[in-house]
Amino acid sequence: MRRTPWATYLWPGLPQLWLDGAWAGLALAVAAAGLLDVLLLSTLIWVEWLSPAAVKFGWVTTGGLWIGAGIFTNHSRAKTSLVEGEVGQDLLRRAQAEYLQGDYFQAEATLAERLARHPRDAEARLLLATLLRHTQRIDEADDQLRQLTRLETAARWQIEISGERAQLKRLRKIRSQIRISKPETNPESE
Repeated sequence: MRRTPWATYLWPGLPQLWLDGAWAGLALAVAAAGLLDVLLLSTLIWVEWLSPAAVKFGWVTTGGLWIGAGIFTNHSRAKTSLVEGEVGQDLLRRAQAEYLQGDYFQAEATLAERLARHPRDAEARLLLATLLRHTQRIDEADDQLRQLTRLETAARWQIEISGERAQLKRLRKIRSQIRISKPETNPESE
């Protein structure tokens, strides 16, 4: 799950807009801005707009709605992250099982699904790099390792990343030796 700057939780609707691009989040954020503007104008500039009791009621209601929206957002995000975390771990376990059973095509599809949901998942990206190396797709594996090293969570996987890089280097060396030792045949000379 993507990280959300903590400041987005200070405005109702902004977390939904920031994370999901939800129209409901935009509507809530604009409505909160409008309500706040009306209350500020009626409190500080045009005090005759509303009665003092209506202004007081407006501020109390706005405060309650603001706090309620924050609690609702925090609760729904926590629930969503828990569910996504379980689903994501299930996908990773399934991909590992498929890889170990030799079903590389399905393992790659499962890892692609996992990385589409969580592009910063270091474990899934490392497993994908290993799978690509194992299937002799050296350049793609190297690309995955490059992406992996850019992640902040990759620090704990440095030994495995170094091992994968060494394996890729060894495969490249073997491929170049095969190309050198293999005489090129000219199809026209036969």
